[in-house]
Formats: sequence, structure tokens, C-alpha cells
Amino acid sequence: MNPIDSARGASGLFRGWWVMAAGFGCTMLAIGSTTYAFGLFVRPMAETFGLSRADTNLGFILLLLGMAAWSPIVGRMMDRLPARAVMTAGAASFGAGFLLMAVAAAPWMLGVAIFAPVAFATVACGALAANTLTSRWFHRRRGRAMGILAVATSAGGFVVPPLLALLMADLGWRQALAVHGVVAALLMLLLVLWLIRDRPESVGLHPDGSDSPIAGGSDAAQAAARRWTLKELLGNRNFWLIGLGVGLLFGADQALLSSIIPYGEDAGLSTQQAALLVSCLTVSAIAGKLLIGALADRVDKRWLFALVASCHLVFLGVLLVEPGYAGLIVASATVGLAVGGAYPLWMTLLADAFGPASFGSVMGTMSLLVMPLSIFSVRYIGEVFDRTGSYDLAFWTFIGFALISALLIAAVGNRPRAPARSEAAAA
Repeated sequence: MNPIDSARGASGLFRGWWVMAAGFGCTMLAIGSTTYAFGLFVRPMAETFGLSRADTNLGFILLLLGMAAWSPIVGRMMDRLPARAVMTAGAASFGAGFLLMAVAAAPWMLGVAIFAPVAFATVACGALAANTLTSRWFHRRRGRAMGILAVATSAGGFVVPPLLALLMADLGWRQALAVHGVVAALLMLLLVLWLIRDRPESVGLHPDGSDSPIAGGSDAAQAAARRWTLKELLGNRNFWLIGLGVGLLFGADQALLSSIIPYGEDAGLSTQQAALLVSCLTVSAIAGKLLIGALADRVDKRWLFALVASCHLVFLGVLLVEPGYAGLIVASATVGLAVGGAYPLWMTLLADAFGPASFGSVMGTMSLLVMPLSIFSVRYIGEVFDRTGSYDLAFWTFIGFALISALLIAAVGNRPRAPARSEAAAA
């Protein structure tokens, strides 16, 4: 029997955990195959098409641009259409996009495949969709649920790059893309059709499996029952503080993820050894995501973000010291808070500030603020390397990013509220 269609599943588990599990699997495949695995293709694509390191990083920039362009659209779709329909389209687009990349005869063809079907799939069958659903199914346990869900990206970084590296060694980068794209798309489709459900209310339940809905007079209930317009969002102070604060830290993270494998290769490591750095970093991030997610239900999120930014500073300092392979492994395995804890904090800050009714639209709109910072950072680190032969200047810049991001999040209002506007009036 499908666990989603029974009262609480054969194990007695609340249905929301099954929905989150499906989102976890889809996000793991989508993010692991794109954000975390991109570095594997930097050198072979550069050699195939005669590109510089910075020009090859344009592929990653196009992925981020595509995700930024698709996020507001997919966010609104998630708020208005059945989630299974949106995520099914994402799974199909994922497979199609990877097949197009595998047969690309020129860099512009790769760019089109990355910007359109792959970027759409990463949004529609990845983190935005999964977090939107999780924000609906959980309230009191939202931090814990989103912390667990955030582990999906780390799991993707741990599982996918080594498998792709093995496929590339046996089949070459083109055939590896084709095989992986088809298999991952089929797995996503199975998870979506089997487990995804839109809202607890649609099956006669309440968030967290409670016996009653959120108390009608609470701030949380008011926020949950309202939708935000674009004008209201752009006029909201917390929207800008959260977007810029998270965006600066995420920009540094994305640049490091796109460059950590070539950074290791330049230090004399093999591709497999460099890929293991990503795996160690993402495994260590799991502890940070789980810990920060659980604490987010109890501790001021602004202080937690300051802790995350501090750990980020430690990691950048280690990279500047340029330790040997053992040192890089230890550093990657011990600073997971820096790259892991920020994401569940972003999700819970958004859900607290703007409520689940508009979560997809708000997250999608904020992506237009967050993504350009990531795009700049990815291009910047490539340019720094091409001009200086080292990543050091970029690492120092990202130290500044981390400090500024902590100050911006510290200024976020303590109990942000939605405007006095009913969902019916906004519809």
C-alpha cells in the first residue's frame, strides 16, 4: 500500500515525512547532478571546446541564471498548480536536458541545454519545490523538517560526483551525462508519482500531524493564511535583509563548489581525489544542517546565522593556508556548518516571515536577488584565477562577504509579520 494513502503509513509515521522524503530524493538527484557535479566537467569541456577556465565557468553561471529566471515562475506554479504536475514536468525536463548536453556539438548548444531544460528541472524538481511542500506540511517542527531536507543537497554532493567520475572514466563525459540523466529522471518521476501530495488539508490532516489547525489568533496563523504581492515584498525590509544576507554567503559557497575540484587538481590531486574533497565537505555539512535545523525551532535564527558565517570564515582561512591533501580532507570534514547550516536557516526565516501560503512565490522572487550574487561570485573566482594563477584574492573577498552577511541577518526583525491582507483578497 502507498504510505501516503494510508492513515499514517504502515509505520504510523506522519504523512508529511513521506512527502519530505520524496522531496529529499528529488533534490538530492537534481542538486547533486548540477551544482555539485559541475566541477567534474570543467577540464574535459575546456579541452573539448578549447575554452579558458573562466569561459568554462560560464556554464555554471548559465545554470544559476536559468534557475533565477525559472524560480519566480515555478514558485507561482507551485502555489497555484498541483505539485505533482509541476514536479513531473521537472523530472522529464531533467532527462531531456542531460541528453541535449551529451550530444552538444558547440558551447552554445551546451548553454541552451543548461539554461532551459536543466535549470527548469533543478528548480521544479529540486529544492524550491521540496521546501514549498515542507513548509505546508510542518509548522512547529518546521526547522527540524527543513534541516533534514537540507541534507539532500549534501547527500547529492556525496553520492553523485563520485558516481559520475566513475562513469566518466569508463564512458567519457558525453555518455556519462546521457546515462546519468535518464536514470536520475526516472528515479525522480517514481518518487513524485508515488509520494508527493500538495497539502495536509487535502487529505484531512493538519500540519505536524496535529489534531487541530494552527491557532487562529496567532501571528503564525495570520501569516499562514495570507499571500504576498510583489509590491508588498519589495517594500518589506526583511525581504531585502534576508535576500542580501543569504545571497552573499551563498555566492561564496557556489563559487567554492564550482572551483574546489580544479583547486585540488591544480594542487596535484587526481580527479577522484579532488572529487573526494567535495564528498567530505558535503558529508560534514550534514551534521551542520541537522543541528542548525533542530536549533532553529528553539534559538534565535540571527545568532545561528552568525555561527554559520563564522565557520565559513574558518574554512576560507584553511584554503588560504594551502595545506596538503590530509589537511584539506580534515578541513572539509570539520567545517560543515559553513556550507550546510545556512540553507535551513534561509528556509525557516522565509517561512516565519512570509508564511507557507506564498512560500513558493516568495522564495522564487528572492532567488532573483540571491542568484545574481552567486553568478558574480562564480565568474569572479574564475577571473581571479585566470589573471593571477591563484584563488587567494577571491578567498579574501569571500571572507568580506561572510562578515557582511552576518551583519545583514542580525538586522532582520525579530518577529516579522505578513501585511493585514486575507488570502481571498489576494487571489
